[in-house]
Amino acid sequence: MAPENKFGRTRLKDVAEIAGVSVTTVSLVLKNPETSRVGKHTSEKVLRVAKELNYRPNHSARSLVTRESHTIGVVITTLQNPYYSEASHYIIKRARDIGYSVILSAAPGGIEDERKSVYDLLDRGVDGLILCSVMRVDPVVDELIASKVPFVTMIRSVETGPSSPLIDFVGVDNDRGAFILLDHLIRLGHRRIAILTGDLNASTGYRRLQGAKAALKAHGIAEDAELIINGGDFYRTTGYRLTERLLKIRPLPTAIFAQSDHMAIGVLECLADQHIKVPEEMAVVGFDNIEMAGLQSVNLTTISQEKAILGRSAMDLLVERIRRGKDSRANHIILEPVLKIRKTCGALQKRG
Repeated sequence: MAPENKFGRTRLKDVAEIAGVSVTTVSLVLKNPETSRVGKHTSEKVLRVAKELNYRPNHSARSLVTRESHTIGVVITTLQNPYYSEASHYIIKRARDIGYSVILSAAPGGIEDERKSVYDLLDRGVDGLILCSVMRVDPVVDELIASKVPFVTMIRSVETGPSSPLIDFVGVDNDRGAFILLDHLIRLGHRRIAILTGDLNASTGYRRLQGAKAALKAHGIAEDAELIINGGDFYRTTGYRLTERLLKIRPLPTAIFAQSDHMAIGVLECLADQHIKVPEEMAVVGFDNIEMAGLQSVNLTTISQEKAILGRSAMDLLVERIRRGKDSRANHIILEPVLKIRKTCGALQKRG
């Protein structure tokens, strides 16, 4: 059996080695099994080996050379979190404006799901990738660098490992955003602030936690491990579940920072079910500024990430990367977070 490359695919070279012919001969046969340029016996042998090795044409290699597909792949974690669907909308919009189409894939299960999504997209012949699913330590990214596949990371960044400085990234300053939120709550008089974290293996979860801790330290407030609860993801249901757990703590916190708006929606649902008034009895803040956060029935104080700018910048950066090649200098575009003050933090009531 021929060796597989890092993405698990049998290469043209592998078929050639097993069949004992040149790569050119294999290519000719697979493109046209009836070709007169290769003898019948050799053609049959090549086709037999290709079938035994489960060879599939590497459309990605062809498209990356010819640039003819004008298609890019986008890998997100999930469409269940509205933030990713909203961010994807702006990637697609910008892609259409400049003559590209987009194939979207979700990778909710971490590294292995991400690897499968990347493999599937490359197999479809995309010219490059926008990865919104990367982890702080991400071997799939190292594989892409080694394979010279053009890609850009967006929203989440790779933070550790020798390859991280070489990676294009577009995102918001998560440390700064979380610091601004906690600083805002503390200035409103809150001292017992619960922090509900998402996935700490993702840069978004880790960096937002670091920013929140920095704000507590800046105001001389000691960290309370009981008030920092790790949910492992950024879902609404997780926000609800963590709030149920939080409400058993005594004394209760007076404010909750959920690391995503989707989580914060779950927090608000749980508090409503428990007849706890927001913001009178509990202040709540989120992060992302999804469309739902601005609804009158929600009115969530949050940090805004300009999704239109993120999507446009990631798409433009990827096209530039495709044209310049992988050996050119990496670019990092970090947007300044913007505090959106609404009703759930209590600031508007105090002003009134």
